[in-house]
Amino acid sequence: MNIPTYTIAIPVYMRVLGFKNALESALLVEGVTEILIVDDNSNHNEFEEICNSFEDKRIKYFKNTENVGLFANWNNSIEKASSEFVSILCSDDLIEPNAFKLFEEAYAKDKDIDVFFGSFATFSNDRKDAIYYRHYKPGPMKAQELLEDAILNGPRFPVLTITRRTTLLKYPFVSNPHSGNDWLWIYSNATNFNLHATKETINYWRRHPDQDAAKRQSITTDCWPLMFQLAKEQLIPIDKALSVKAFKRSKGIILNWLINDFKDREGYFKRLLGDEAKSNLFLEESMKIINDDWLLKKMLFSKSPSSLYYNVGRLARKVGYYPTSM
Repeated sequence: MNIPTYTIAIPVYMRVLGFKNALESALLVEGVTEILIVDDNSNHNEFEEICNSFEDKRIKYFKNTENVGLFANWNNSIEKASSEFVSILCSDDLIEPNAFKLFEEAYAKDKDIDVFFGSFATFSNDRKDAIYYRHYKPGPMKAQELLEDAILNGPRFPVLTITRRTTLLKYPFVSNPHSGNDWLWIYSNATNFNLHATKETINYWRRHPDQDAAKRQSITTDCWPLMFQLAKEQLIPIDKALSVKAFKRSKGIILNWLINDFKDREGYFKRLLGDEAKSNLFLEESMKIINDDWLLKKMLFSKSPSSLYYNVGRLARKVGYYPTSM
């Protein structure tokens, strides 16, 4: 069997925390042929110095001449990769040494794989404190199965995959604005991919108080209404009942925003009613959903906080008419 080449790309910017551990884990992966470090114009040279300290020819360091943003830098890293398959490893995460070997076993049986992935797991200090959120049935997976899991249980797809480079180039990550764009990518394009899962964990996502997702809910959920709407559109010709549930999930996310911010009106109320909704793709799409739904529209545009719409919204959430669990 001709074994495909494999690149691990580590996009970096400013924060050095965990980077050396991430790079060390990449170097231990059996079968990796190239490790790219793509620095998004940090104002220091620590990443390059750490790379040079390993004296490993597989490591290639690049520094952007200007800052392009997180997901644009992911796309940039994929373009620079020279291998047939690519993984994006976040700069403070860990990849398992046998990740590519597990892929090779799957590839031997299914050479049409586009996206190979394992369970979703997080950690704080090391693998000993890992928390496992989602395990997938091993083998080829239909897009409908993946979408159904996200719609019914909430999105929990692993950050790192081993994906065909040509697929990544054809379906790049949305580069702006910044939200949970990695989940947006997989769930909005699932029917375009040949998916294959392993029951093993091949990557650990680090939890720490300085990460974007820990600081602001919007970093994760801004894109979710659009994400579930695109899931709905994919499901219409496959499973109409599930497509309806996907759209209710879209509305449920927005409902959760509004209920949680109903009294203070300093978060999503201000963002949706202000200029940001005109320039932010994700909020713009959310406003379209709001304007077509009487409850969401009444809640957002009430002149003063109305207990009527608030209580109706809470009831809709409680009975699961608009599912909001995240």
